[in-house]
Amino acid sequence: MSSPGAPVFYDPSGRRRRRFALGVASFVALLLIAAIVFVVSIGVVPAQPLLPFNSERPGHKLEPPRDTVLKRTKRTIDWYTRRLTGETRAKVAKDAGNVPLAIAFHVPWDAQSAESLRRHIDELDWVIPGWVSITGPNHRITTFPDPAGRAVLNAATRRPLILPMIQNAIEGKWDGAGMAALLHDPKQRAALLDKIEPWLAANRAGGAFFDFEELPPSAQADYRAFLNEVNTRFDKHGWVIAMAAPVGDRSWDLPAYAKIVDRVFLMSYDEHELSGPPGPIASQAWFAKTVADAARGIPASKLVVAIGNYGYDWYGTGGDPMTVEEAWQAARDSGAVPVFDRASGNSGFAYEDDDTGKHVVWLLDAASAYNEIAFLRRAGIGGVALWRLGAEDPGLWSLFGRSHPTLPPASAISDIPPGTDVDIEGKGEILKIGAVPSAGKRKVITLPNGDVADAQFLALPSQYMVQRTGYRDREVALTFDDGPDPQWTPQILDVLKREGVPATFFIVGENALTERALLKRIVDEGHEVGSHTYTHPNLAGASDTETDVQLNATQRLFQAFTGRSLKLFRAPYFGDAEPTTADEIGPALQAQNRGYISVGLHVDAEDWQRPGVQAIVDNVVNGVLKGDTGCATGSDDECSHNIVLLHDAGGDRSQTVAALPIIIKTLRDRGFTFVPVSRLAGISRDVAMPPISASDRSAAQVDLFLFGTLGAIVTALSWLFVFAISIGILRAVVLSALALFQARREGRTVFPAIDADRFVTVIIPAFNEEAVIERSIRTVLASTDVRIEVIVIDDGSKDRTSAIVAATFGDDPRVRLLTLENGGKARALNRGLELAQGEIVIALDADTQFEPTTIARLARWFVDPKLGAVAGNAKVGNRVNLVTRWQALEYVTAQNLERRALSSLNAMMVVPGAVGAWRLAAIREVGGYPHDTLAEDQDLTIAIQRAGWRVTYDQYAVAWTESPESFAGLAKQRFRWAYGTLQCLWKHGRIMRTGRPRGLAWIGVPQAIVFQVLLAAISPIIDLALIVSMITTWFAIEAHGWAQTQTSLDKMLAYWLVFTAIDLLSAIVAFALERREKWRLLWLLIPQRIGYRQIMYYVVLKAITQALRGPSVGWGKLQRTGRVQAG
Repeated sequence: MSSPGAPVFYDPSGRRRRRFALGVASFVALLLIAAIVFVVSIGVVPAQPLLPFNSERPGHKLEPPRDTVLKRTKRTIDWYTRRLTGETRAKVAKDAGNVPLAIAFHVPWDAQSAESLRRHIDELDWVIPGWVSITGPNHRITTFPDPAGRAVLNAATRRPLILPMIQNAIEGKWDGAGMAALLHDPKQRAALLDKIEPWLAANRAGGAFFDFEELPPSAQADYRAFLNEVNTRFDKHGWVIAMAAPVGDRSWDLPAYAKIVDRVFLMSYDEHELSGPPGPIASQAWFAKTVADAARGIPASKLVVAIGNYGYDWYGTGGDPMTVEEAWQAARDSGAVPVFDRASGNSGFAYEDDDTGKHVVWLLDAASAYNEIAFLRRAGIGGVALWRLGAEDPGLWSLFGRSHPTLPPASAISDIPPGTDVDIEGKGEILKIGAVPSAGKRKVITLPNGDVADAQFLALPSQYMVQRTGYRDREVALTFDDGPDPQWTPQILDVLKREGVPATFFIVGENALTERALLKRIVDEGHEVGSHTYTHPNLAGASDTETDVQLNATQRLFQAFTGRSLKLFRAPYFGDAEPTTADEIGPALQAQNRGYISVGLHVDAEDWQRPGVQAIVDNVVNGVLKGDTGCATGSDDECSHNIVLLHDAGGDRSQTVAALPIIIKTLRDRGFTFVPVSRLAGISRDVAMPPISASDRSAAQVDLFLFGTLGAIVTALSWLFVFAISIGILRAVVLSALALFQARREGRTVFPAIDADRFVTVIIPAFNEEAVIERSIRTVLASTDVRIEVIVIDDGSKDRTSAIVAATFGDDPRVRLLTLENGGKARALNRGLELAQGEIVIALDADTQFEPTTIARLARWFVDPKLGAVAGNAKVGNRVNLVTRWQALEYVTAQNLERRALSSLNAMMVVPGAVGAWRLAAIREVGGYPHDTLAEDQDLTIAIQRAGWRVTYDQYAVAWTESPESFAGLAKQRFRWAYGTLQCLWKHGRIMRTGRPRGLAWIGVPQAIVFQVLLAAISPIIDLALIVSMITTWFAIEAHGWAQTQTSLDKMLAYWLVFTAIDLLSAIVAFALERREKWRLLWLLIPQRIGYRQIMYYVVLKAITQALRGPSVGWGKLQRTGRVQAG
């Protein structure tokens, strides 16, 4: 690669540099073209035609009302207006310092509540989540999980004050007697607070909201005593105490409670309850009176009024609570129109149903809320709480919340945002979004004081409507998510084949990328395949573009690998058949618009939790049988349990494999038949997985190449990682074993005697070494048991190097100074060799200090006439910062350990310039120090071994050298080493072809190529893959927990941990052999392996690049500090 006499790799013509640049540009261009083709291919997948969809409509039909019970009344509202603006206001104690406070109740059992909290959290000052209940004779404390609500609160940029609600109710039943007994016992009260107090602190609460209802009058004094005790405890935390107070119950002395707590909440709704006759939930006159009566004597600054926003549907002898959106949907379905009742200020309507008869619906909506808040503002009451999030009229937020410190005009509620609830119809687990939300409109008529006199619906807002189909009696579809997996999917396919059962596999694109053969097997064995996205993300809140990419990438991969298209889709984490929020419906709607059919489920094996084989079997069998019970009771929601969710990837699926044949046999014995999802959908397999069209075939061929290449790269990276770690482990073990073997052999070896009459020439080439030259020479002159001469070659220094040598050692006959024009280290050393008088020569770097016995110990080995050189033990002498301590650790655990091991195999690659001795005859035989490489020491070491000389190592010949003290300096030095090593390996390439000398040919050179070049070159790619895997795994765990997450990271980390453990043991061996070393350096090993190696990667890649380009590469000069401390 280089002209004769020129440095190795040097190309004076510049042709290689131009070719290299052209090659890099061409490679980048090809990558760019491939990326563009890939992106275009994924981005332009045409939407597929919608498949036929037969939805079973509900068994009953909503009819328009035959005779509405809510007619517009002509009753005068003068009395109400007067009460609202005059009398009532006078009865309410006011506090001039009171300010508006927006509060809302959140319930964990309604997904819409968390969704509403997410949308409106910035509007709220306080949030009261229903997290705790205390019931039963043993006063059992129940905390309710609320992952969705907690996630919203934890992610809030402005976290509201959290007051967890502590109730004495569970499953809708109040335990007044049990709570009265607890409150009466001081010890039990204290025990309760001992549990509640740390729980509130752990949950970052700002206090607590106590909602103890149906307490007997005798318990009132005990309740106040309990709240006083709460007050004492909460004071030290600065927490808020709030309580719910019923209206209309005179046994509650609210002023007395107000003296104890920070806030009293008046629950001003439920004028008519479902247990009684139909009527307004909170008529305005009733609301005004109850608030005025209950608030008498309570400072307005301590008063919060809770207003309702929900509906009740009375029918038969009872009824159901409803959200406002559910009430509107019932009105839409029945043809009724909600009307605003002027007498009560509540809205309502009526309809008849064929199955359940007459329904009467009353609701509190934005119109009623407007009048209630207006009354409170005029009364000087700023604290308003909403019962409850998820049930409210969406238009409420146009007047309620932090962004509305003053009440806007009533016309603000005219525009009604689209509904966010979901109306589900039909039986089955295959879904179609039949309607999307639309906005509503109401005409608002106001009184002279601005209150709402009438609110007429011009258009009701609509919500999502989901049609379900797929119910087929006694038929079951097994579905497997998250695969394919090379370990578990084949085992599952084996079971299915043996049992003759078809299944549907919802694949994750990135898992299928390297499993083309396995994907083909799934299709060839008659199973169906659906899309489960490409990377299994949580699509909640994902953009349309992101969802499209997830669908299209999986589609193109499947088309390329199988020649078929995907029509079935299951969104990750939203697999049930009852999507309840817009976030859950959004991905399904996006997929539907692309021509997919969304497949849900009602039977979840929960095998991802690894509950045990029998538990998986029971979950599936009981879930399927539950459908029979549901159908018998006529419940659409419970009737269809045809689709079973299992997993063939994402973790250890041995329990799933073991449970599968038991599930199949048990259900068959009970008369069930196994079918693919396509049969439940009423389509054929070829419609569910149609062959690709002619127009897509060319794109599929391109995608086949691109996905195949990408899959090969992913596979290669995995194997490279395993290979790199495995060979690294093997190297550490072998080097340690060889070093121990050599140490044991040394223990039995009689070292040559030190000959005090031996004459040694020490050559010190120097270029601008004024900071270190004097001390270096002094340590040499202080050598014992040897006769020496010192030849200092000043290689054109521009500082005071020569002056210092002349002034300090001019009178010492052992020291000679030769000043040259700058010509490089090799030229300077060769000039010194011409003057050398000793049989043994030491070429010493000027930044190195010898111990007194070092030269004698090096020289003793030359009693062997075949010995050409001996390497000593170099140590870092300026351990002043992290950079130099890392190098000190490296010298002990890598370089010296390696030299000891390689010495035992006659495979020494370098006698370092810091400490080494040479036979002058050997050097002259090979022509002196070479000038065509930057690693002249390594080049010379290899050359004399090729000439038949032997090289050994003496760990007791110690020298202390100065190492770079900055990362920049370290990179500069190691680049020279790496580039010089490449030059030497190229220059002496014949060694591996000839097999001589054997130690270098079979051990020294190959290990240098593998470990110093190849592994260093590919390691950045491996590290990048590991980092990417860690990042993606972290995001996956954040999204859905560790149990549902499986990547290659766990295996990669296991390999890495084993390697690190062995590397640490190897380091311990090195320190045990270096008995003078300081063991405290060992704690730096792991951070050194992580941070230090990145510099090594950089310099090796730079060296390879420069070798390919062929520029002139010089030695470079490191700045000396003179801070070496020997010993």
